[in-house]
Amino acid sequence: MKKSLVLAGLLAIGSTAAMADIYVGVDYGANANTQKASGAFTDSRSNKYGDFSFKVGGGTDGDWKSQLRISSISYDKPTFDSTHKTLIEFGGDIIKEFTIDSVKNLYPYVKVGLGVGSMSVDGYNQSSITEVSYKAGVGVSYKAIKHVYIIGGVDYVGRKWQDIQINIAGDTVSITDGGAQPYIGVNYAF
Repeated sequence: MKKSLVLAGLLAIGSTAAMADIYVGVDYGANANTQKASGAFTDSRSNKYGDFSFKVGGGTDGDWKSQLRISSISYDKPTFDSTHKTLIEFGGDIIKEFTIDSVKNLYPYVKVGLGVGSMSVDGYNQSSITEVSYKAGVGVSYKAIKHVYIIGGVDYVGRKWQDIQINIAGDTVSITDGGAQPYIGVNYAF
């Protein structure tokens, strides 16, 4: 019964998005997150990153929207080794926009999302490492002209990396990170 309700809900969201306005967009965000390592060693450090995302979505202004995104996330400091600092992540978000009667074309919103990504690594028993992320945030979308929306907001982004084993010592390292990520972007609606 629960599976059929979930499937029916996903089909309803999908069919609503398919019939609604479609948009493409880009975002750029920056995060001064804290990475925490445990296992073979325990460490906590700041590791800033920039997040450039391309997205495709659908929905109605002032109501529900959903989007898929691909992100290139570049860390200031290496997370796992001295050579690789870029994470490629695929994700999806659900957005609920609100209308303000006294302000035309301004849509505050709340957003939740999930992502999964991969980064190349050297010196471990794997050549790449995967991660899963979640985000929750708030923002505002402003319809500047007929098809163009300027957006901005802040997301809290948490990330859990796959446990990885160091080849030399055979020790396992577990890394998590999280922090607030302000971002700006532009959407073009068809």
